Amino acid sequence: MSKVRIAFIGCGGMAGAHLNGYLELKRRGLDIFDIVAVADLVEGQTAKFADRISEVQPSPKVERYTDYEKMLKEQNLDAADICTPHYLHHINAIACFEAGVDVIVEKPLGVTVRAGKKMVASAEKHGRILAVAEQVRRWIGPRAVAWAIHNGLIGKPRMFFAQIMGGASTNPSTPVQDRQLSWRGYKLTGGGGNILDSGVHYVDLLIHFFGDIETVYAHAGRFGDLKYKDADGNVVESTVEDTSIATMKFKNGVVGTWNWSHIVPGKSFNYTVYYGSAGSIYSGGIYPNGPELQLWDGTTKNTQELIKEFLASTDEATIHKYFPPELLPDLTNLGRNYGVMLEVYDFLLSVRDRRPPELDGWDGLKAQIIPIAFFESSACGQAVKVEDVLSERVDKYQQEINDKWQI
Repeated sequence: MSKVRIAFIGCGGMAGAHLNGYLELKRRGLDIFDIVAVADLVEGQTAKFADRISEVQPSPKVERYTDYEKMLKEQNLDAADICTPHYLHHINAIACFEAGVDVIVEKPLGVTVRAGKKMVASAEKHGRILAVAEQVRRWIGPRAVAWAIHNGLIGKPRMFFAQIMGGASTNPSTPVQDRQLSWRGYKLTGGGGNILDSGVHYVDLLIHFFGDIETVYAHAGRFGDLKYKDADGNVVESTVEDTSIATMKFKNGVVGTWNWSHIVPGKSFNYTVYYGSAGSIYSGGIYPNGPELQLWDGTTKNTQELIKEFLASTDEATIHKYFPPELLPDLTNLGRNYGVMLEVYDFLLSVRDRRPPELDGWDGLKAQIIPIAFFESSACGQAVKVEDVLSERVDKYQQEINDKWQI
């Protein structure tokens, strides 16, 4: 194909970040695609998107729809970028596959394991590409951590600890919080709140670093008694978990704990650390974007030193695969939000060249299963095997969602 003809399904929230990525590709001279249509139930959102696109892509004109199925029938599309609420991902994606359209979908892959499995199966049935929008592993910090672990810089991997504790300034005495609760705050539409929504990023890294996870034991619940307002001003409560305390065991023997909460008043802290037989890699923040190496003998390497060694020790072809020089000629000045630009570029090349994306539907499903396993473990009060969550032998937590949307 001369150019990939792509459309947006969903023009709110993360779709704006995806659009930034596509438009930045255009600005950098990567004219291998055209955004030909956008669809959203809110007509004002499609107007905003069309206006932004026209500033960078004067032609062809972007067609606007409030009915994505009509768009699929009327437009000759090669691909679609889906950024709708989680409970719609499988519906939107399967409709695209049946129309012969490749898909990149914002994470998590689906609202439940069953929804994600149906997406993967439909893509395979129709011979279409299903990519999951995963940007965190594409950042240079996590790339350096993966290189360090896989090349034995910390010895044999043994364990990890991740702590993400926030909400320090939330006043528990305020009867109604001064912010609107979106669909992400409800179990039936969001699937599991931030623990699922952001957690899939971290799980993808863990699997990338250490391989597949075998068992999970967790307690997940709502410790906060906070109330919010909905779009109509009504007082409502969130129905998703605000806290998860989890232990994981990998098939290769690595064990670790991952604790997440956004309802801890007082001291907040975020860090992640990976231990091996010879040393550790530590990073502040939710994701290891500022990794620091420390070995048993006291040898240390700061973030810049570790990244410099990673770049010098990795063959040029691999570096160019991770950071295409046509997009990122200067790896010392990457700027912001380049991860989304890289993920959409990878997808476009997959569609154009008919090759697998770096992260396909199965990768997205594997990352999604683990936070859902936290909820399933907590619901049944015992450790669960990941393979049992995948096969749906364990699905107590998800049953309500599957029944609601007839998945």
